[in-house]
Amino acid sequence: MNIWHLTDHKAGHVAQARGLFAALERAGIDVNVVDVSVNDLSNYALFFHWVSGGRIGQLPKVLENQKQPDLIVGVGHATHWSLILLKKCFPKAKSIVLMRPTIPISLFDFAIVPAHDYSDAVPNVPDHVFISQGVLNPLIDQHRHEKNRHLILIGGASKRYSCSEQELITQIQALLAKLSHQAEPKTVILTTSRRTPETLVENEFFKTNADKIQLFPVSVTPAGWLFEQLQLAEVVWVTQDSGSMLFEALTAGCDVGLLAMPQIKKDTVTQATKLLSEQRFFLPLSAYLQGENFRSVDPLREADRVSDWLLGRLN
Repeated sequence: MNIWHLTDHKAGHVAQARGLFAALERAGIDVNVVDVSVNDLSNYALFFHWVSGGRIGQLPKVLENQKQPDLIVGVGHATHWSLILLKKCFPKAKSIVLMRPTIPISLFDFAIVPAHDYSDAVPNVPDHVFISQGVLNPLIDQHRHEKNRHLILIGGASKRYSCSEQELITQIQALLAKLSHQAEPKTVILTTSRRTPETLVENEFFKTNADKIQLFPVSVTPAGWLFEQLQLAEVVWVTQDSGSMLFEALTAGCDVGLLAMPQIKKDTVTQATKLLSEQRFFLPLSAYLQGENFRSVDPLREADRVSDWLLGRLN
């Protein structure tokens, strides 16, 4: 299966696409992926290439001498029009958008939309739309989790949440105190994201607790480090602004705890996180400190569900 992947190079968007491709391979499909940067695409050139039947306009060099695509996949708003125009140029291909697009969803052959982004009060979801629980990612549960290993993932300010360094330090301090009173010793690792204030890791708290918590700022972690840590951790604590990391931890088969962040906006995403907490997919730190235990939750396999659904329709 030849797949052209339109990418804006954002890590979260790339991970979604890679999740789909990995699931197709697990389903036994021979997948050949060509990454096409949106920076190399001209929608004007694609438009004229389409309307002229290929006589004027041009395709990006990366697509020269490539086999015609079976699928054209785009993630991110910057890919939408290029995805539509490439589909026009290659009508036998199927176009797939991995998000809720800002243009009519009917313009795409298939759409994979996270439940928190699909809020239409419509009785039936269109046949070409798949509603996933969270965004896709390339993880599966490899059953390598180490008992008593805790991983803390810190995000930062977003359009939905603000970031209070002192509130985060207070929560981490309370978590360490809780863990220190348990019989078996714990390994605790903390990492940050690109949205985390740099001053957080410079806080005196981490220096005085260096024997209790290992600090790995995102700036020093190599590619693939986080996914490996998710395979090793038994429990993952995630700040509630980090939706993709919450679903990555669930997909990896970890127990997932929630660190609170000051909410500044209420929308379908924040409501979805609240609902999943109420359903005990995530355990808020406040509940853990009061003695509540993690609920046994089967790992998510959303990429495999999407792959099965997609292959069923392609066949």
